Amino acid sequence: MKTFTRVSVVALVLGLSFGAGCIASSGEEQASAQQQLGAAPGADGVWLSTEFSFGFCAGECITTVSRDGAALELKACTRQGDCRRSNSATLTDKGSRHVAEAEGALGGVPLDARYGCPDCADGGATRVSLQRDDLLTSHQYEYPNAPAPLENLDRLVKELKLGLDTCTPGPLLQLSQACTPR
Repeated sequence: MKTFTRVSVVALVLGLSFGAGCIASSGEEQASAQQQLGAAPGADGVWLSTEFSFGFCAGECITTVSRDGAALELKACTRQGDCRRSNSATLTDKGSRHVAEAEGALGGVPLDARYGCPDCADGGATRVSLQRDDLLTSHQYEYPNAPAPLENLDRLVKELKLGLDTCTPGPLLQLSQACTPR
Protein backbone atom coordinates (compact mmCIF):
# COMPACT_ATOMS: atom_id res chain seq x y z
CA MET A 1 0.00 0.00 0.00
CA LYS A 2 1.34 3.44 -0.83
CA THR A 3 2.22 5.81 2.01
CA PHE A 4 -0.45 8.31 0.98
CA THR A 5 -3.16 5.62 1.00
CA ARG A 6 -1.98 4.20 4.34
CA VAL A 7 -2.09 7.67 5.93
CA SER A 8 -5.57 8.23 4.49
CA VAL A 9 -6.84 4.91 5.90
CA VAL A 10 -5.33 5.64 9.33
CA ALA A 11 -6.84 9.14 9.31
CA LEU A 12 -10.20 7.72 8.27
CA VAL A 13 -10.13 5.07 11.05
CA LEU A 14 -9.07 7.65 13.65
CA GLY A 15 -11.70 10.07 12.40
CA LEU A 16 -14.44 7.43 12.68
CA SER A 17 -13.29 6.46 16.18
CA PHE A 18 -13.24 10.11 17.24
CA GLY A 19 -16.64 10.76 15.62
CA ALA A 20 -18.16 7.70 17.31
CA GLY A 21 -16.77 8.93 20.64
CA CYS A 22 -18.34 12.34 20.06
CA ILE A 23 -21.68 10.79 19.17
CA ALA A 24 -21.59 8.57 22.26
CA SER A 25 -20.50 11.49 24.39
CA SER A 26 -23.23 13.79 23.12
CA GLY A 27 -25.80 11.02 23.64
CA GLU A 28 -24.57 10.54 27.19
CA GLU A 29 -24.68 14.29 27.75
CA GLN A 30 -28.24 14.46 26.40
CA ALA A 31 -29.32 11.56 28.60
CA SER A 32 -27.68 13.22 31.58
CA ALA A 33 -29.38 16.54 30.80
CA GLN A 34 -32.74 14.80 30.42
CA GLN A 35 -32.22 12.97 33.69
CA GLN A 36 -31.52 16.30 35.35
CA LEU A 37 -34.93 17.37 34.10
CA GLY A 38 -36.45 14.21 35.51
CA ALA A 39 -36.86 12.17 32.35
CA ALA A 40 -35.54 8.87 33.66
CA PRO A 41 -37.92 5.99 33.00
CA GLY A 42 -40.30 5.57 35.91
CA ALA A 43 -39.29 8.91 37.42
CA ASP A 44 -41.42 10.03 40.32
CA GLY A 45 -42.46 13.66 40.34
CA VAL A 46 -43.19 15.61 43.46
CA TRP A 47 -44.63 19.10 43.09
CA LEU A 48 -42.89 21.51 45.46
CA SER A 49 -44.03 24.98 44.36
CA THR A 50 -45.39 27.16 41.59
CA GLU A 51 -44.54 30.83 41.21
CA PHE A 52 -46.64 33.23 39.15
CA SER A 53 -44.88 36.50 38.30
CA PHE A 54 -45.55 39.58 36.22
CA GLY A 55 -42.83 42.01 35.17
CA PHE A 56 -44.32 45.47 35.06
CA CYS A 57 -46.92 45.58 37.79
CA ALA A 58 -47.58 47.37 41.05
CA GLY A 59 -48.28 45.63 44.32
CA GLU A 60 -48.30 41.85 44.57
CA CYS A 61 -46.43 40.90 41.40
CA ILE A 62 -45.14 37.52 42.56
CA THR A 63 -47.38 34.87 44.07
CA THR A 64 -45.99 31.52 45.12
CA VAL A 65 -47.93 28.45 46.15
CA SER A 66 -45.68 25.93 47.87
CA ARG A 67 -46.32 22.52 49.33
CA ASP A 68 -44.75 20.46 52.09
CA GLY A 69 -46.66 17.18 52.28
CA ALA A 70 -50.31 18.15 52.78
CA ALA A 71 -49.45 21.69 53.96
CA LEU A 72 -49.90 24.52 51.45
CA GLU A 73 -48.71 28.11 51.70
CA LEU A 74 -49.37 31.12 49.50
CA LYS A 75 -46.97 34.06 49.60
CA ALA A 76 -47.84 37.27 47.79
CA CYS A 77 -44.84 39.56 47.28
CA THR A 78 -43.83 42.78 45.56
CA ARG A 79 -40.97 43.01 43.07
CA GLN A 80 -38.90 44.52 45.90
CA GLY A 81 -39.26 41.31 47.93
CA ASP A 82 -41.81 42.62 50.43
CA CYS A 83 -44.12 39.66 51.07
CA ARG A 84 -47.30 41.33 52.21
CA ARG A 85 -49.50 38.29 52.63
CA SER A 86 -49.02 34.68 53.59
CA ASN A 87 -51.95 32.27 53.77
CA SER A 88 -51.84 28.59 54.62
CA ALA A 89 -54.08 25.59 54.18
CA THR A 90 -54.07 21.82 54.31
CA LEU A 91 -54.93 19.60 51.38
CA THR A 92 -58.09 17.56 51.93
CA ASP A 93 -58.09 13.86 51.04
CA LYS A 94 -59.58 14.80 47.67
CA GLY A 95 -56.94 17.52 47.20
CA SER A 96 -54.15 15.05 48.04
CA ARG A 97 -55.54 12.58 45.50
CA HIS A 98 -55.67 15.28 42.81
CA VAL A 99 -52.07 16.31 43.53
CA ALA A 100 -50.94 12.65 43.45
CA GLU A 101 -52.69 12.16 40.09
CA ALA A 102 -51.06 15.27 38.60
CA GLU A 103 -47.66 14.16 39.92
CA GLY A 104 -48.17 10.61 38.65
CA ALA A 105 -48.86 11.94 35.15
CA LEU A 106 -45.35 13.46 35.15
CA GLY A 107 -43.57 10.17 35.88
CA GLY A 108 -40.90 9.54 33.25
CA VAL A 109 -42.05 12.47 31.09
CA PRO A 110 -39.14 14.61 29.84
CA LEU A 111 -39.59 18.27 30.67
CA ASP A 112 -37.73 21.28 29.33
CA ALA A 113 -36.36 23.92 31.65
CA ARG A 114 -38.03 26.66 29.58
CA TYR A 115 -41.03 26.83 27.27
CA GLY A 116 -41.78 29.81 25.04
CA CYS A 117 -40.86 33.27 26.23
CA PRO A 118 -41.84 33.65 29.90
CA ASP A 119 -42.62 37.25 30.95
CA CYS A 120 -41.91 38.62 27.47
CA ALA A 121 -43.91 41.73 26.65
CA ASP A 122 -45.05 41.68 30.29
CA GLY A 123 -47.19 38.63 29.65
CA GLY A 124 -46.26 36.91 32.87
CA ALA A 125 -44.38 33.77 33.76
CA THR A 126 -45.01 30.57 35.67
CA ARG A 127 -42.21 28.59 37.29
CA VAL A 128 -42.85 25.08 38.59
CA SER A 129 -40.39 23.42 40.97
CA LEU A 130 -40.41 19.64 41.14
CA GLN A 131 -38.39 16.96 42.80
CA ARG A 132 -37.85 14.14 40.33
CA ASP A 133 -35.60 11.17 41.04
CA ASP A 134 -34.07 13.06 43.98
CA LEU A 135 -33.21 16.00 41.71
CA LEU A 136 -34.72 19.46 42.10
CA THR A 137 -35.87 20.76 38.72
CA SER A 138 -37.40 24.03 37.61
CA HIS A 139 -39.62 24.52 34.56
CA GLN A 140 -40.64 27.98 33.37
CA TYR A 141 -43.28 28.91 30.81
CA GLU A 142 -45.45 31.76 29.62
CA TYR A 143 -48.42 32.57 31.83
CA PRO A 144 -51.08 31.16 31.24
CA ASN A 145 -49.77 28.78 28.53
CA ALA A 146 -48.70 25.62 30.33
CA PRO A 147 -46.96 23.07 28.11
CA ALA A 148 -48.94 19.85 27.56
CA PRO A 149 -47.09 17.74 30.18
CA LEU A 150 -47.71 20.37 32.88
CA GLU A 151 -51.31 21.34 31.99
CA ASN A 152 -53.03 19.20 34.65
CA LEU A 153 -50.69 20.34 37.41
CA ASP A 154 -51.01 23.96 36.28
CA ARG A 155 -54.81 23.82 36.31
CA LEU A 156 -54.82 22.22 39.78
CA VAL A 157 -52.37 24.73 41.26
CA LYS A 158 -54.40 27.64 39.86
CA GLU A 159 -57.48 26.23 41.62
CA LEU A 160 -55.53 25.89 44.89
CA LYS A 161 -54.11 29.40 44.44
CA LEU A 162 -57.59 30.86 43.96
CA GLY A 163 -58.79 29.32 47.23
CA LEU A 164 -55.70 30.48 49.12
CA ASP A 165 -55.73 33.96 47.52
CA THR A 166 -59.41 34.68 48.17
CA CYS A 167 -59.67 32.68 51.42
CA THR A 168 -62.37 30.53 49.90
CA PRO A 169 -62.53 26.99 51.25
CA GLY A 170 -63.28 24.23 48.81
CA PRO A 171 -63.22 20.49 48.33
CA LEU A 172 -59.44 20.47 47.75
CA LEU A 173 -58.19 22.50 50.72
CA GLN A 174 -58.98 23.47 54.27
CA LEU A 175 -57.87 27.00 55.09
CA SER A 176 -56.12 28.00 58.29
CA GLN A 177 -57.94 30.40 60.66
CA ALA A 178 -55.79 33.42 59.83
CA CYS A 179 -56.38 34.01 56.14
CA THR A 180 -56.03 37.41 54.51
CA PRO A 181 -57.90 37.67 51.19
CA ARG A 182 -56.57 39.65 48.28
